[in-house]
Amino acid sequence: MEHMQRINSAQPVRLLTDVELKTFLKFQHSVGRILYFDEASLNQHIILSPTHLIDAFKSIVTDRRFCKGDKLRQDSWDLMSQKGVIAKKCVEDIWKKKNYKKFHEHKEYLLGVMTHLDILVEPKRYDNSHRSIPAEFFYVASMVKTKDTTGYMKSASFFQRNIAIAFSLPSSMIPPALSFRFLSYCLSMFAVKSYGQKNEDMLFHRSAVFTIDPSLDMCINCDDEIIIVRLVHVKNRTLIMRDLASSIRECLTVALEKISQLYIKTCSTESVVNEGSFSLSLCCSSYDASCFLPIFKLKEQVCPWICPKHGIEHTKDVMSSWEVQQEGLQCGDTCPVTDNAFLEQLPIDIHLRRLSMQYSINETKELAISLGMQVGTWDDMYVTLCEEPERLKFETLRRCIGDSNKTFNDIRNAIELGKIQNQHTLCKVVRGNTIDFDKEPEKWDLIATEEHLDRVAPLVGNKSLPFLVELGMEFKTWEQIKYRQKEKDLVKLNRDILQEWRSVFCVSYQLKPSLRYIGQAFNNIDKNIKIIENVLADLF
Repeated sequence: MEHMQRINSAQPVRLLTDVELKTFLKFQHSVGRILYFDEASLNQHIILSPTHLIDAFKSIVTDRRFCKGDKLRQDSWDLMSQKGVIAKKCVEDIWKKKNYKKFHEHKEYLLGVMTHLDILVEPKRYDNSHRSIPAEFFYVASMVKTKDTTGYMKSASFFQRNIAIAFSLPSSMIPPALSFRFLSYCLSMFAVKSYGQKNEDMLFHRSAVFTIDPSLDMCINCDDEIIIVRLVHVKNRTLIMRDLASSIRECLTVALEKISQLYIKTCSTESVVNEGSFSLSLCCSSYDASCFLPIFKLKEQVCPWICPKHGIEHTKDVMSSWEVQQEGLQCGDTCPVTDNAFLEQLPIDIHLRRLSMQYSINETKELAISLGMQVGTWDDMYVTLCEEPERLKFETLRRCIGDSNKTFNDIRNAIELGKIQNQHTLCKVVRGNTIDFDKEPEKWDLIATEEHLDRVAPLVGNKSLPFLVELGMEFKTWEQIKYRQKEKDLVKLNRDILQEWRSVFCVSYQLKPSLRYIGQAFNNIDKNIKIIENVLADLF
C-alpha cells in the first residue's frame, strides 16, 4: 500500500484522496484484476496477480497427487484428510522450501487472507487465566475425508433428543465450497465436540458436531442438495431452550445468506440478489433419510406431524422451537404443557429459576405447600431470606423439587391443586427473552476478556444468583462462591461469578466463553440488553 501511495503521489494529474484510492482498489478487485481486502489486518497489501494467491493456497490445500515426491506435504495432506488440521510449523516448513520461498516472505499476510476467506480457521485457545494464546494448528474443513463412524447419531434415544432444520438452495445444488465455508464459520464460532474413548474431535467430511452448552450439541451435515442442522439435548428435545434455538437459527441463517451471495451472484442471470435465498424446512428427528416439512406449513399444522418414512410424532410445540419467540405468545398447540414427553422430565436449576420469576411470594408459598413442603419449613426460609425475595422463591422451589425427583407434571398438578395462576406458567421455563445477535455479530462472538468482566460485573447488580443460573451453572456453585466472600461486596461477587464461569465452567464443558452467553444471561434476568451493547461500543 505504501508503494501504491507513492505511485499516486507521483501522478501529474489530480491525486486520488485516500477514500478515492480505496474505491479504485475495490473496483479493480471486483473485476478480478487485483486482490485487495479492506480489512484492518489485510489492507496494507495489494496482490497484483491473483494467481499468486492461488499458488499459495495450492502449496497447502491441494490434491494428494500433487504432493508426490514431497514427504512433508504428503504427511500434512494425510493429517488434513484424517483430522482436518495442519500444524502452523508444517506451513512454515513447506514455505521455507526453495519452490515456495516467495510465500514465506509475506506469510502473515497470506495466512491472514486464507483465514479471512475461511480456507483456514484458527481455533481459539486460552491459558488458565483465559488470555488468548496462539493455537499450534489451523482447521482445514475442505480437506477432511474422514466419515463419521462414531455411532453418535445411532444411539437408541437420539430421535427423542434432537430437533432439526434444513436449508436448501432453490437451485437444489449446494456447491461443496459453500458447505466448507459454512463449516469453517461454525469452527470459528463454536467448540468442536470431543467424543468417544479417544476423545477425538468430531470434524468429518462435510459434517461436524459442536458443543453449544453442557446439555446441548449441534450437528451439521452438508449434502449435495441440503444442509441439515440438529440441536441434540442430553436428555430430551422438549428441554431445548426456545430462545437459544431461535437465536442459533438466526445466526446460521445470516451466515449462510452471506456465504451464498457469492455463488448466487456468480451463477444467477438475475441482476438483483434477493434476501432469503435459502428455503427452510423442518426436519424429522431420524438421522437416516430424514423427512421434511416446509416451515411455512407449520402454521397449518393442527395436530402433531408424523413423518411419513419413520412414523415419528413431532408436536407443534417442539417443531416451533426454531421460531423467534414473540412477546405475549399465546399458549395452545405450541405449548410444552401439552407435551407428555416434556411433562415427564426433571427440571434443573435454570427451569426453577425461570419458574420462580412467574410467582409472587404468596403464590410461591402456596405452590410449595401443594408440592409437600411443611408450613414450618417455609416459615424458617421466609425469616432467613425475606429481604431477598427472588432468592427466597428460587430456593423454595429447589427445596421442594431438587431432592425429590419431581417432574414438570408434578408441578403442573400442584399448580392446579393450589389454584395458582394456571398451568401455562410452566411454558416460561423453556422460553427466555429473545435477543438479536445479528446486529454486529462480530462483537457478540468475541471472547470475554478481563476488561469485559470488570465492566459487566457492576451492571448485574443484585441479580447475582439468577445471572449465575442463566449462565448455566448450578446453585451449589453459587453457594461455594458466596461462602468464599469475606466481605459483602456485590460487584466482587458478580466478578467472581463471571471469573468462575469463564475459567472453570467453560473449560470443563469445552465452551468458548463468548460475550454471546453473557448477553443472553443478562437479557434473561430482565436487564436492559442495551446496557451491555453500550459497554461493547465503549470498548471498541
